[in-house]
Amino acid sequence: MNSLQRFEVWVSVLMMLICAVFLWESWDLPPGTFEPLGSGPVPKATAFVIILCCIWVIITALKISPATEEMESDEEGLSISAGVLIFFTTVLYTVFLQFRVMPFSWMTTLFLFFTIWGLEQFSRKKLLPALLTGVIIGFATEYLFTEVFIVDLPTWSE
Repeated sequence: MNSLQRFEVWVSVLMMLICAVFLWESWDLPPGTFEPLGSGPVPKATAFVIILCCIWVIITALKISPATEEMESDEEGLSISAGVLIFFTTVLYTVFLQFRVMPFSWMTTLFLFFTIWGLEQFSRKKLLPALLTGVIIGFATEYLFTEVFIVDLPTWSE
């Protein structure tokens, strides 16, 4: 097992422990009074989904063959640059949302477009799918959060 695989396993184990604490703390929370989703079910469901994803990452990391390890060692530099890209776009996204520079839908669209396209190494073939994904998810999440969950987001209507 190479160092990247060990790192993936340990980060997943750490995330599972954090989720276990969230599960423990949220177990006695009552269901929402306004709707079925609320203070009780949401943290539990989120923690369970994250735990399942961590288990999947661990299984995948342990199943990698030695032949694949050589190929992945070339990709370690790419994963570091991808991590840096995600870090900086997330910080910019958060700062721009905090200062309400743009509406949520447009900011989310740009965030998803640049991160998806950047993770695809800015390939011209991946530009349109990244843009479509960003637009669909950006505007769909604004609708979902403002109309269904009634969350105050920075939108055009303000």
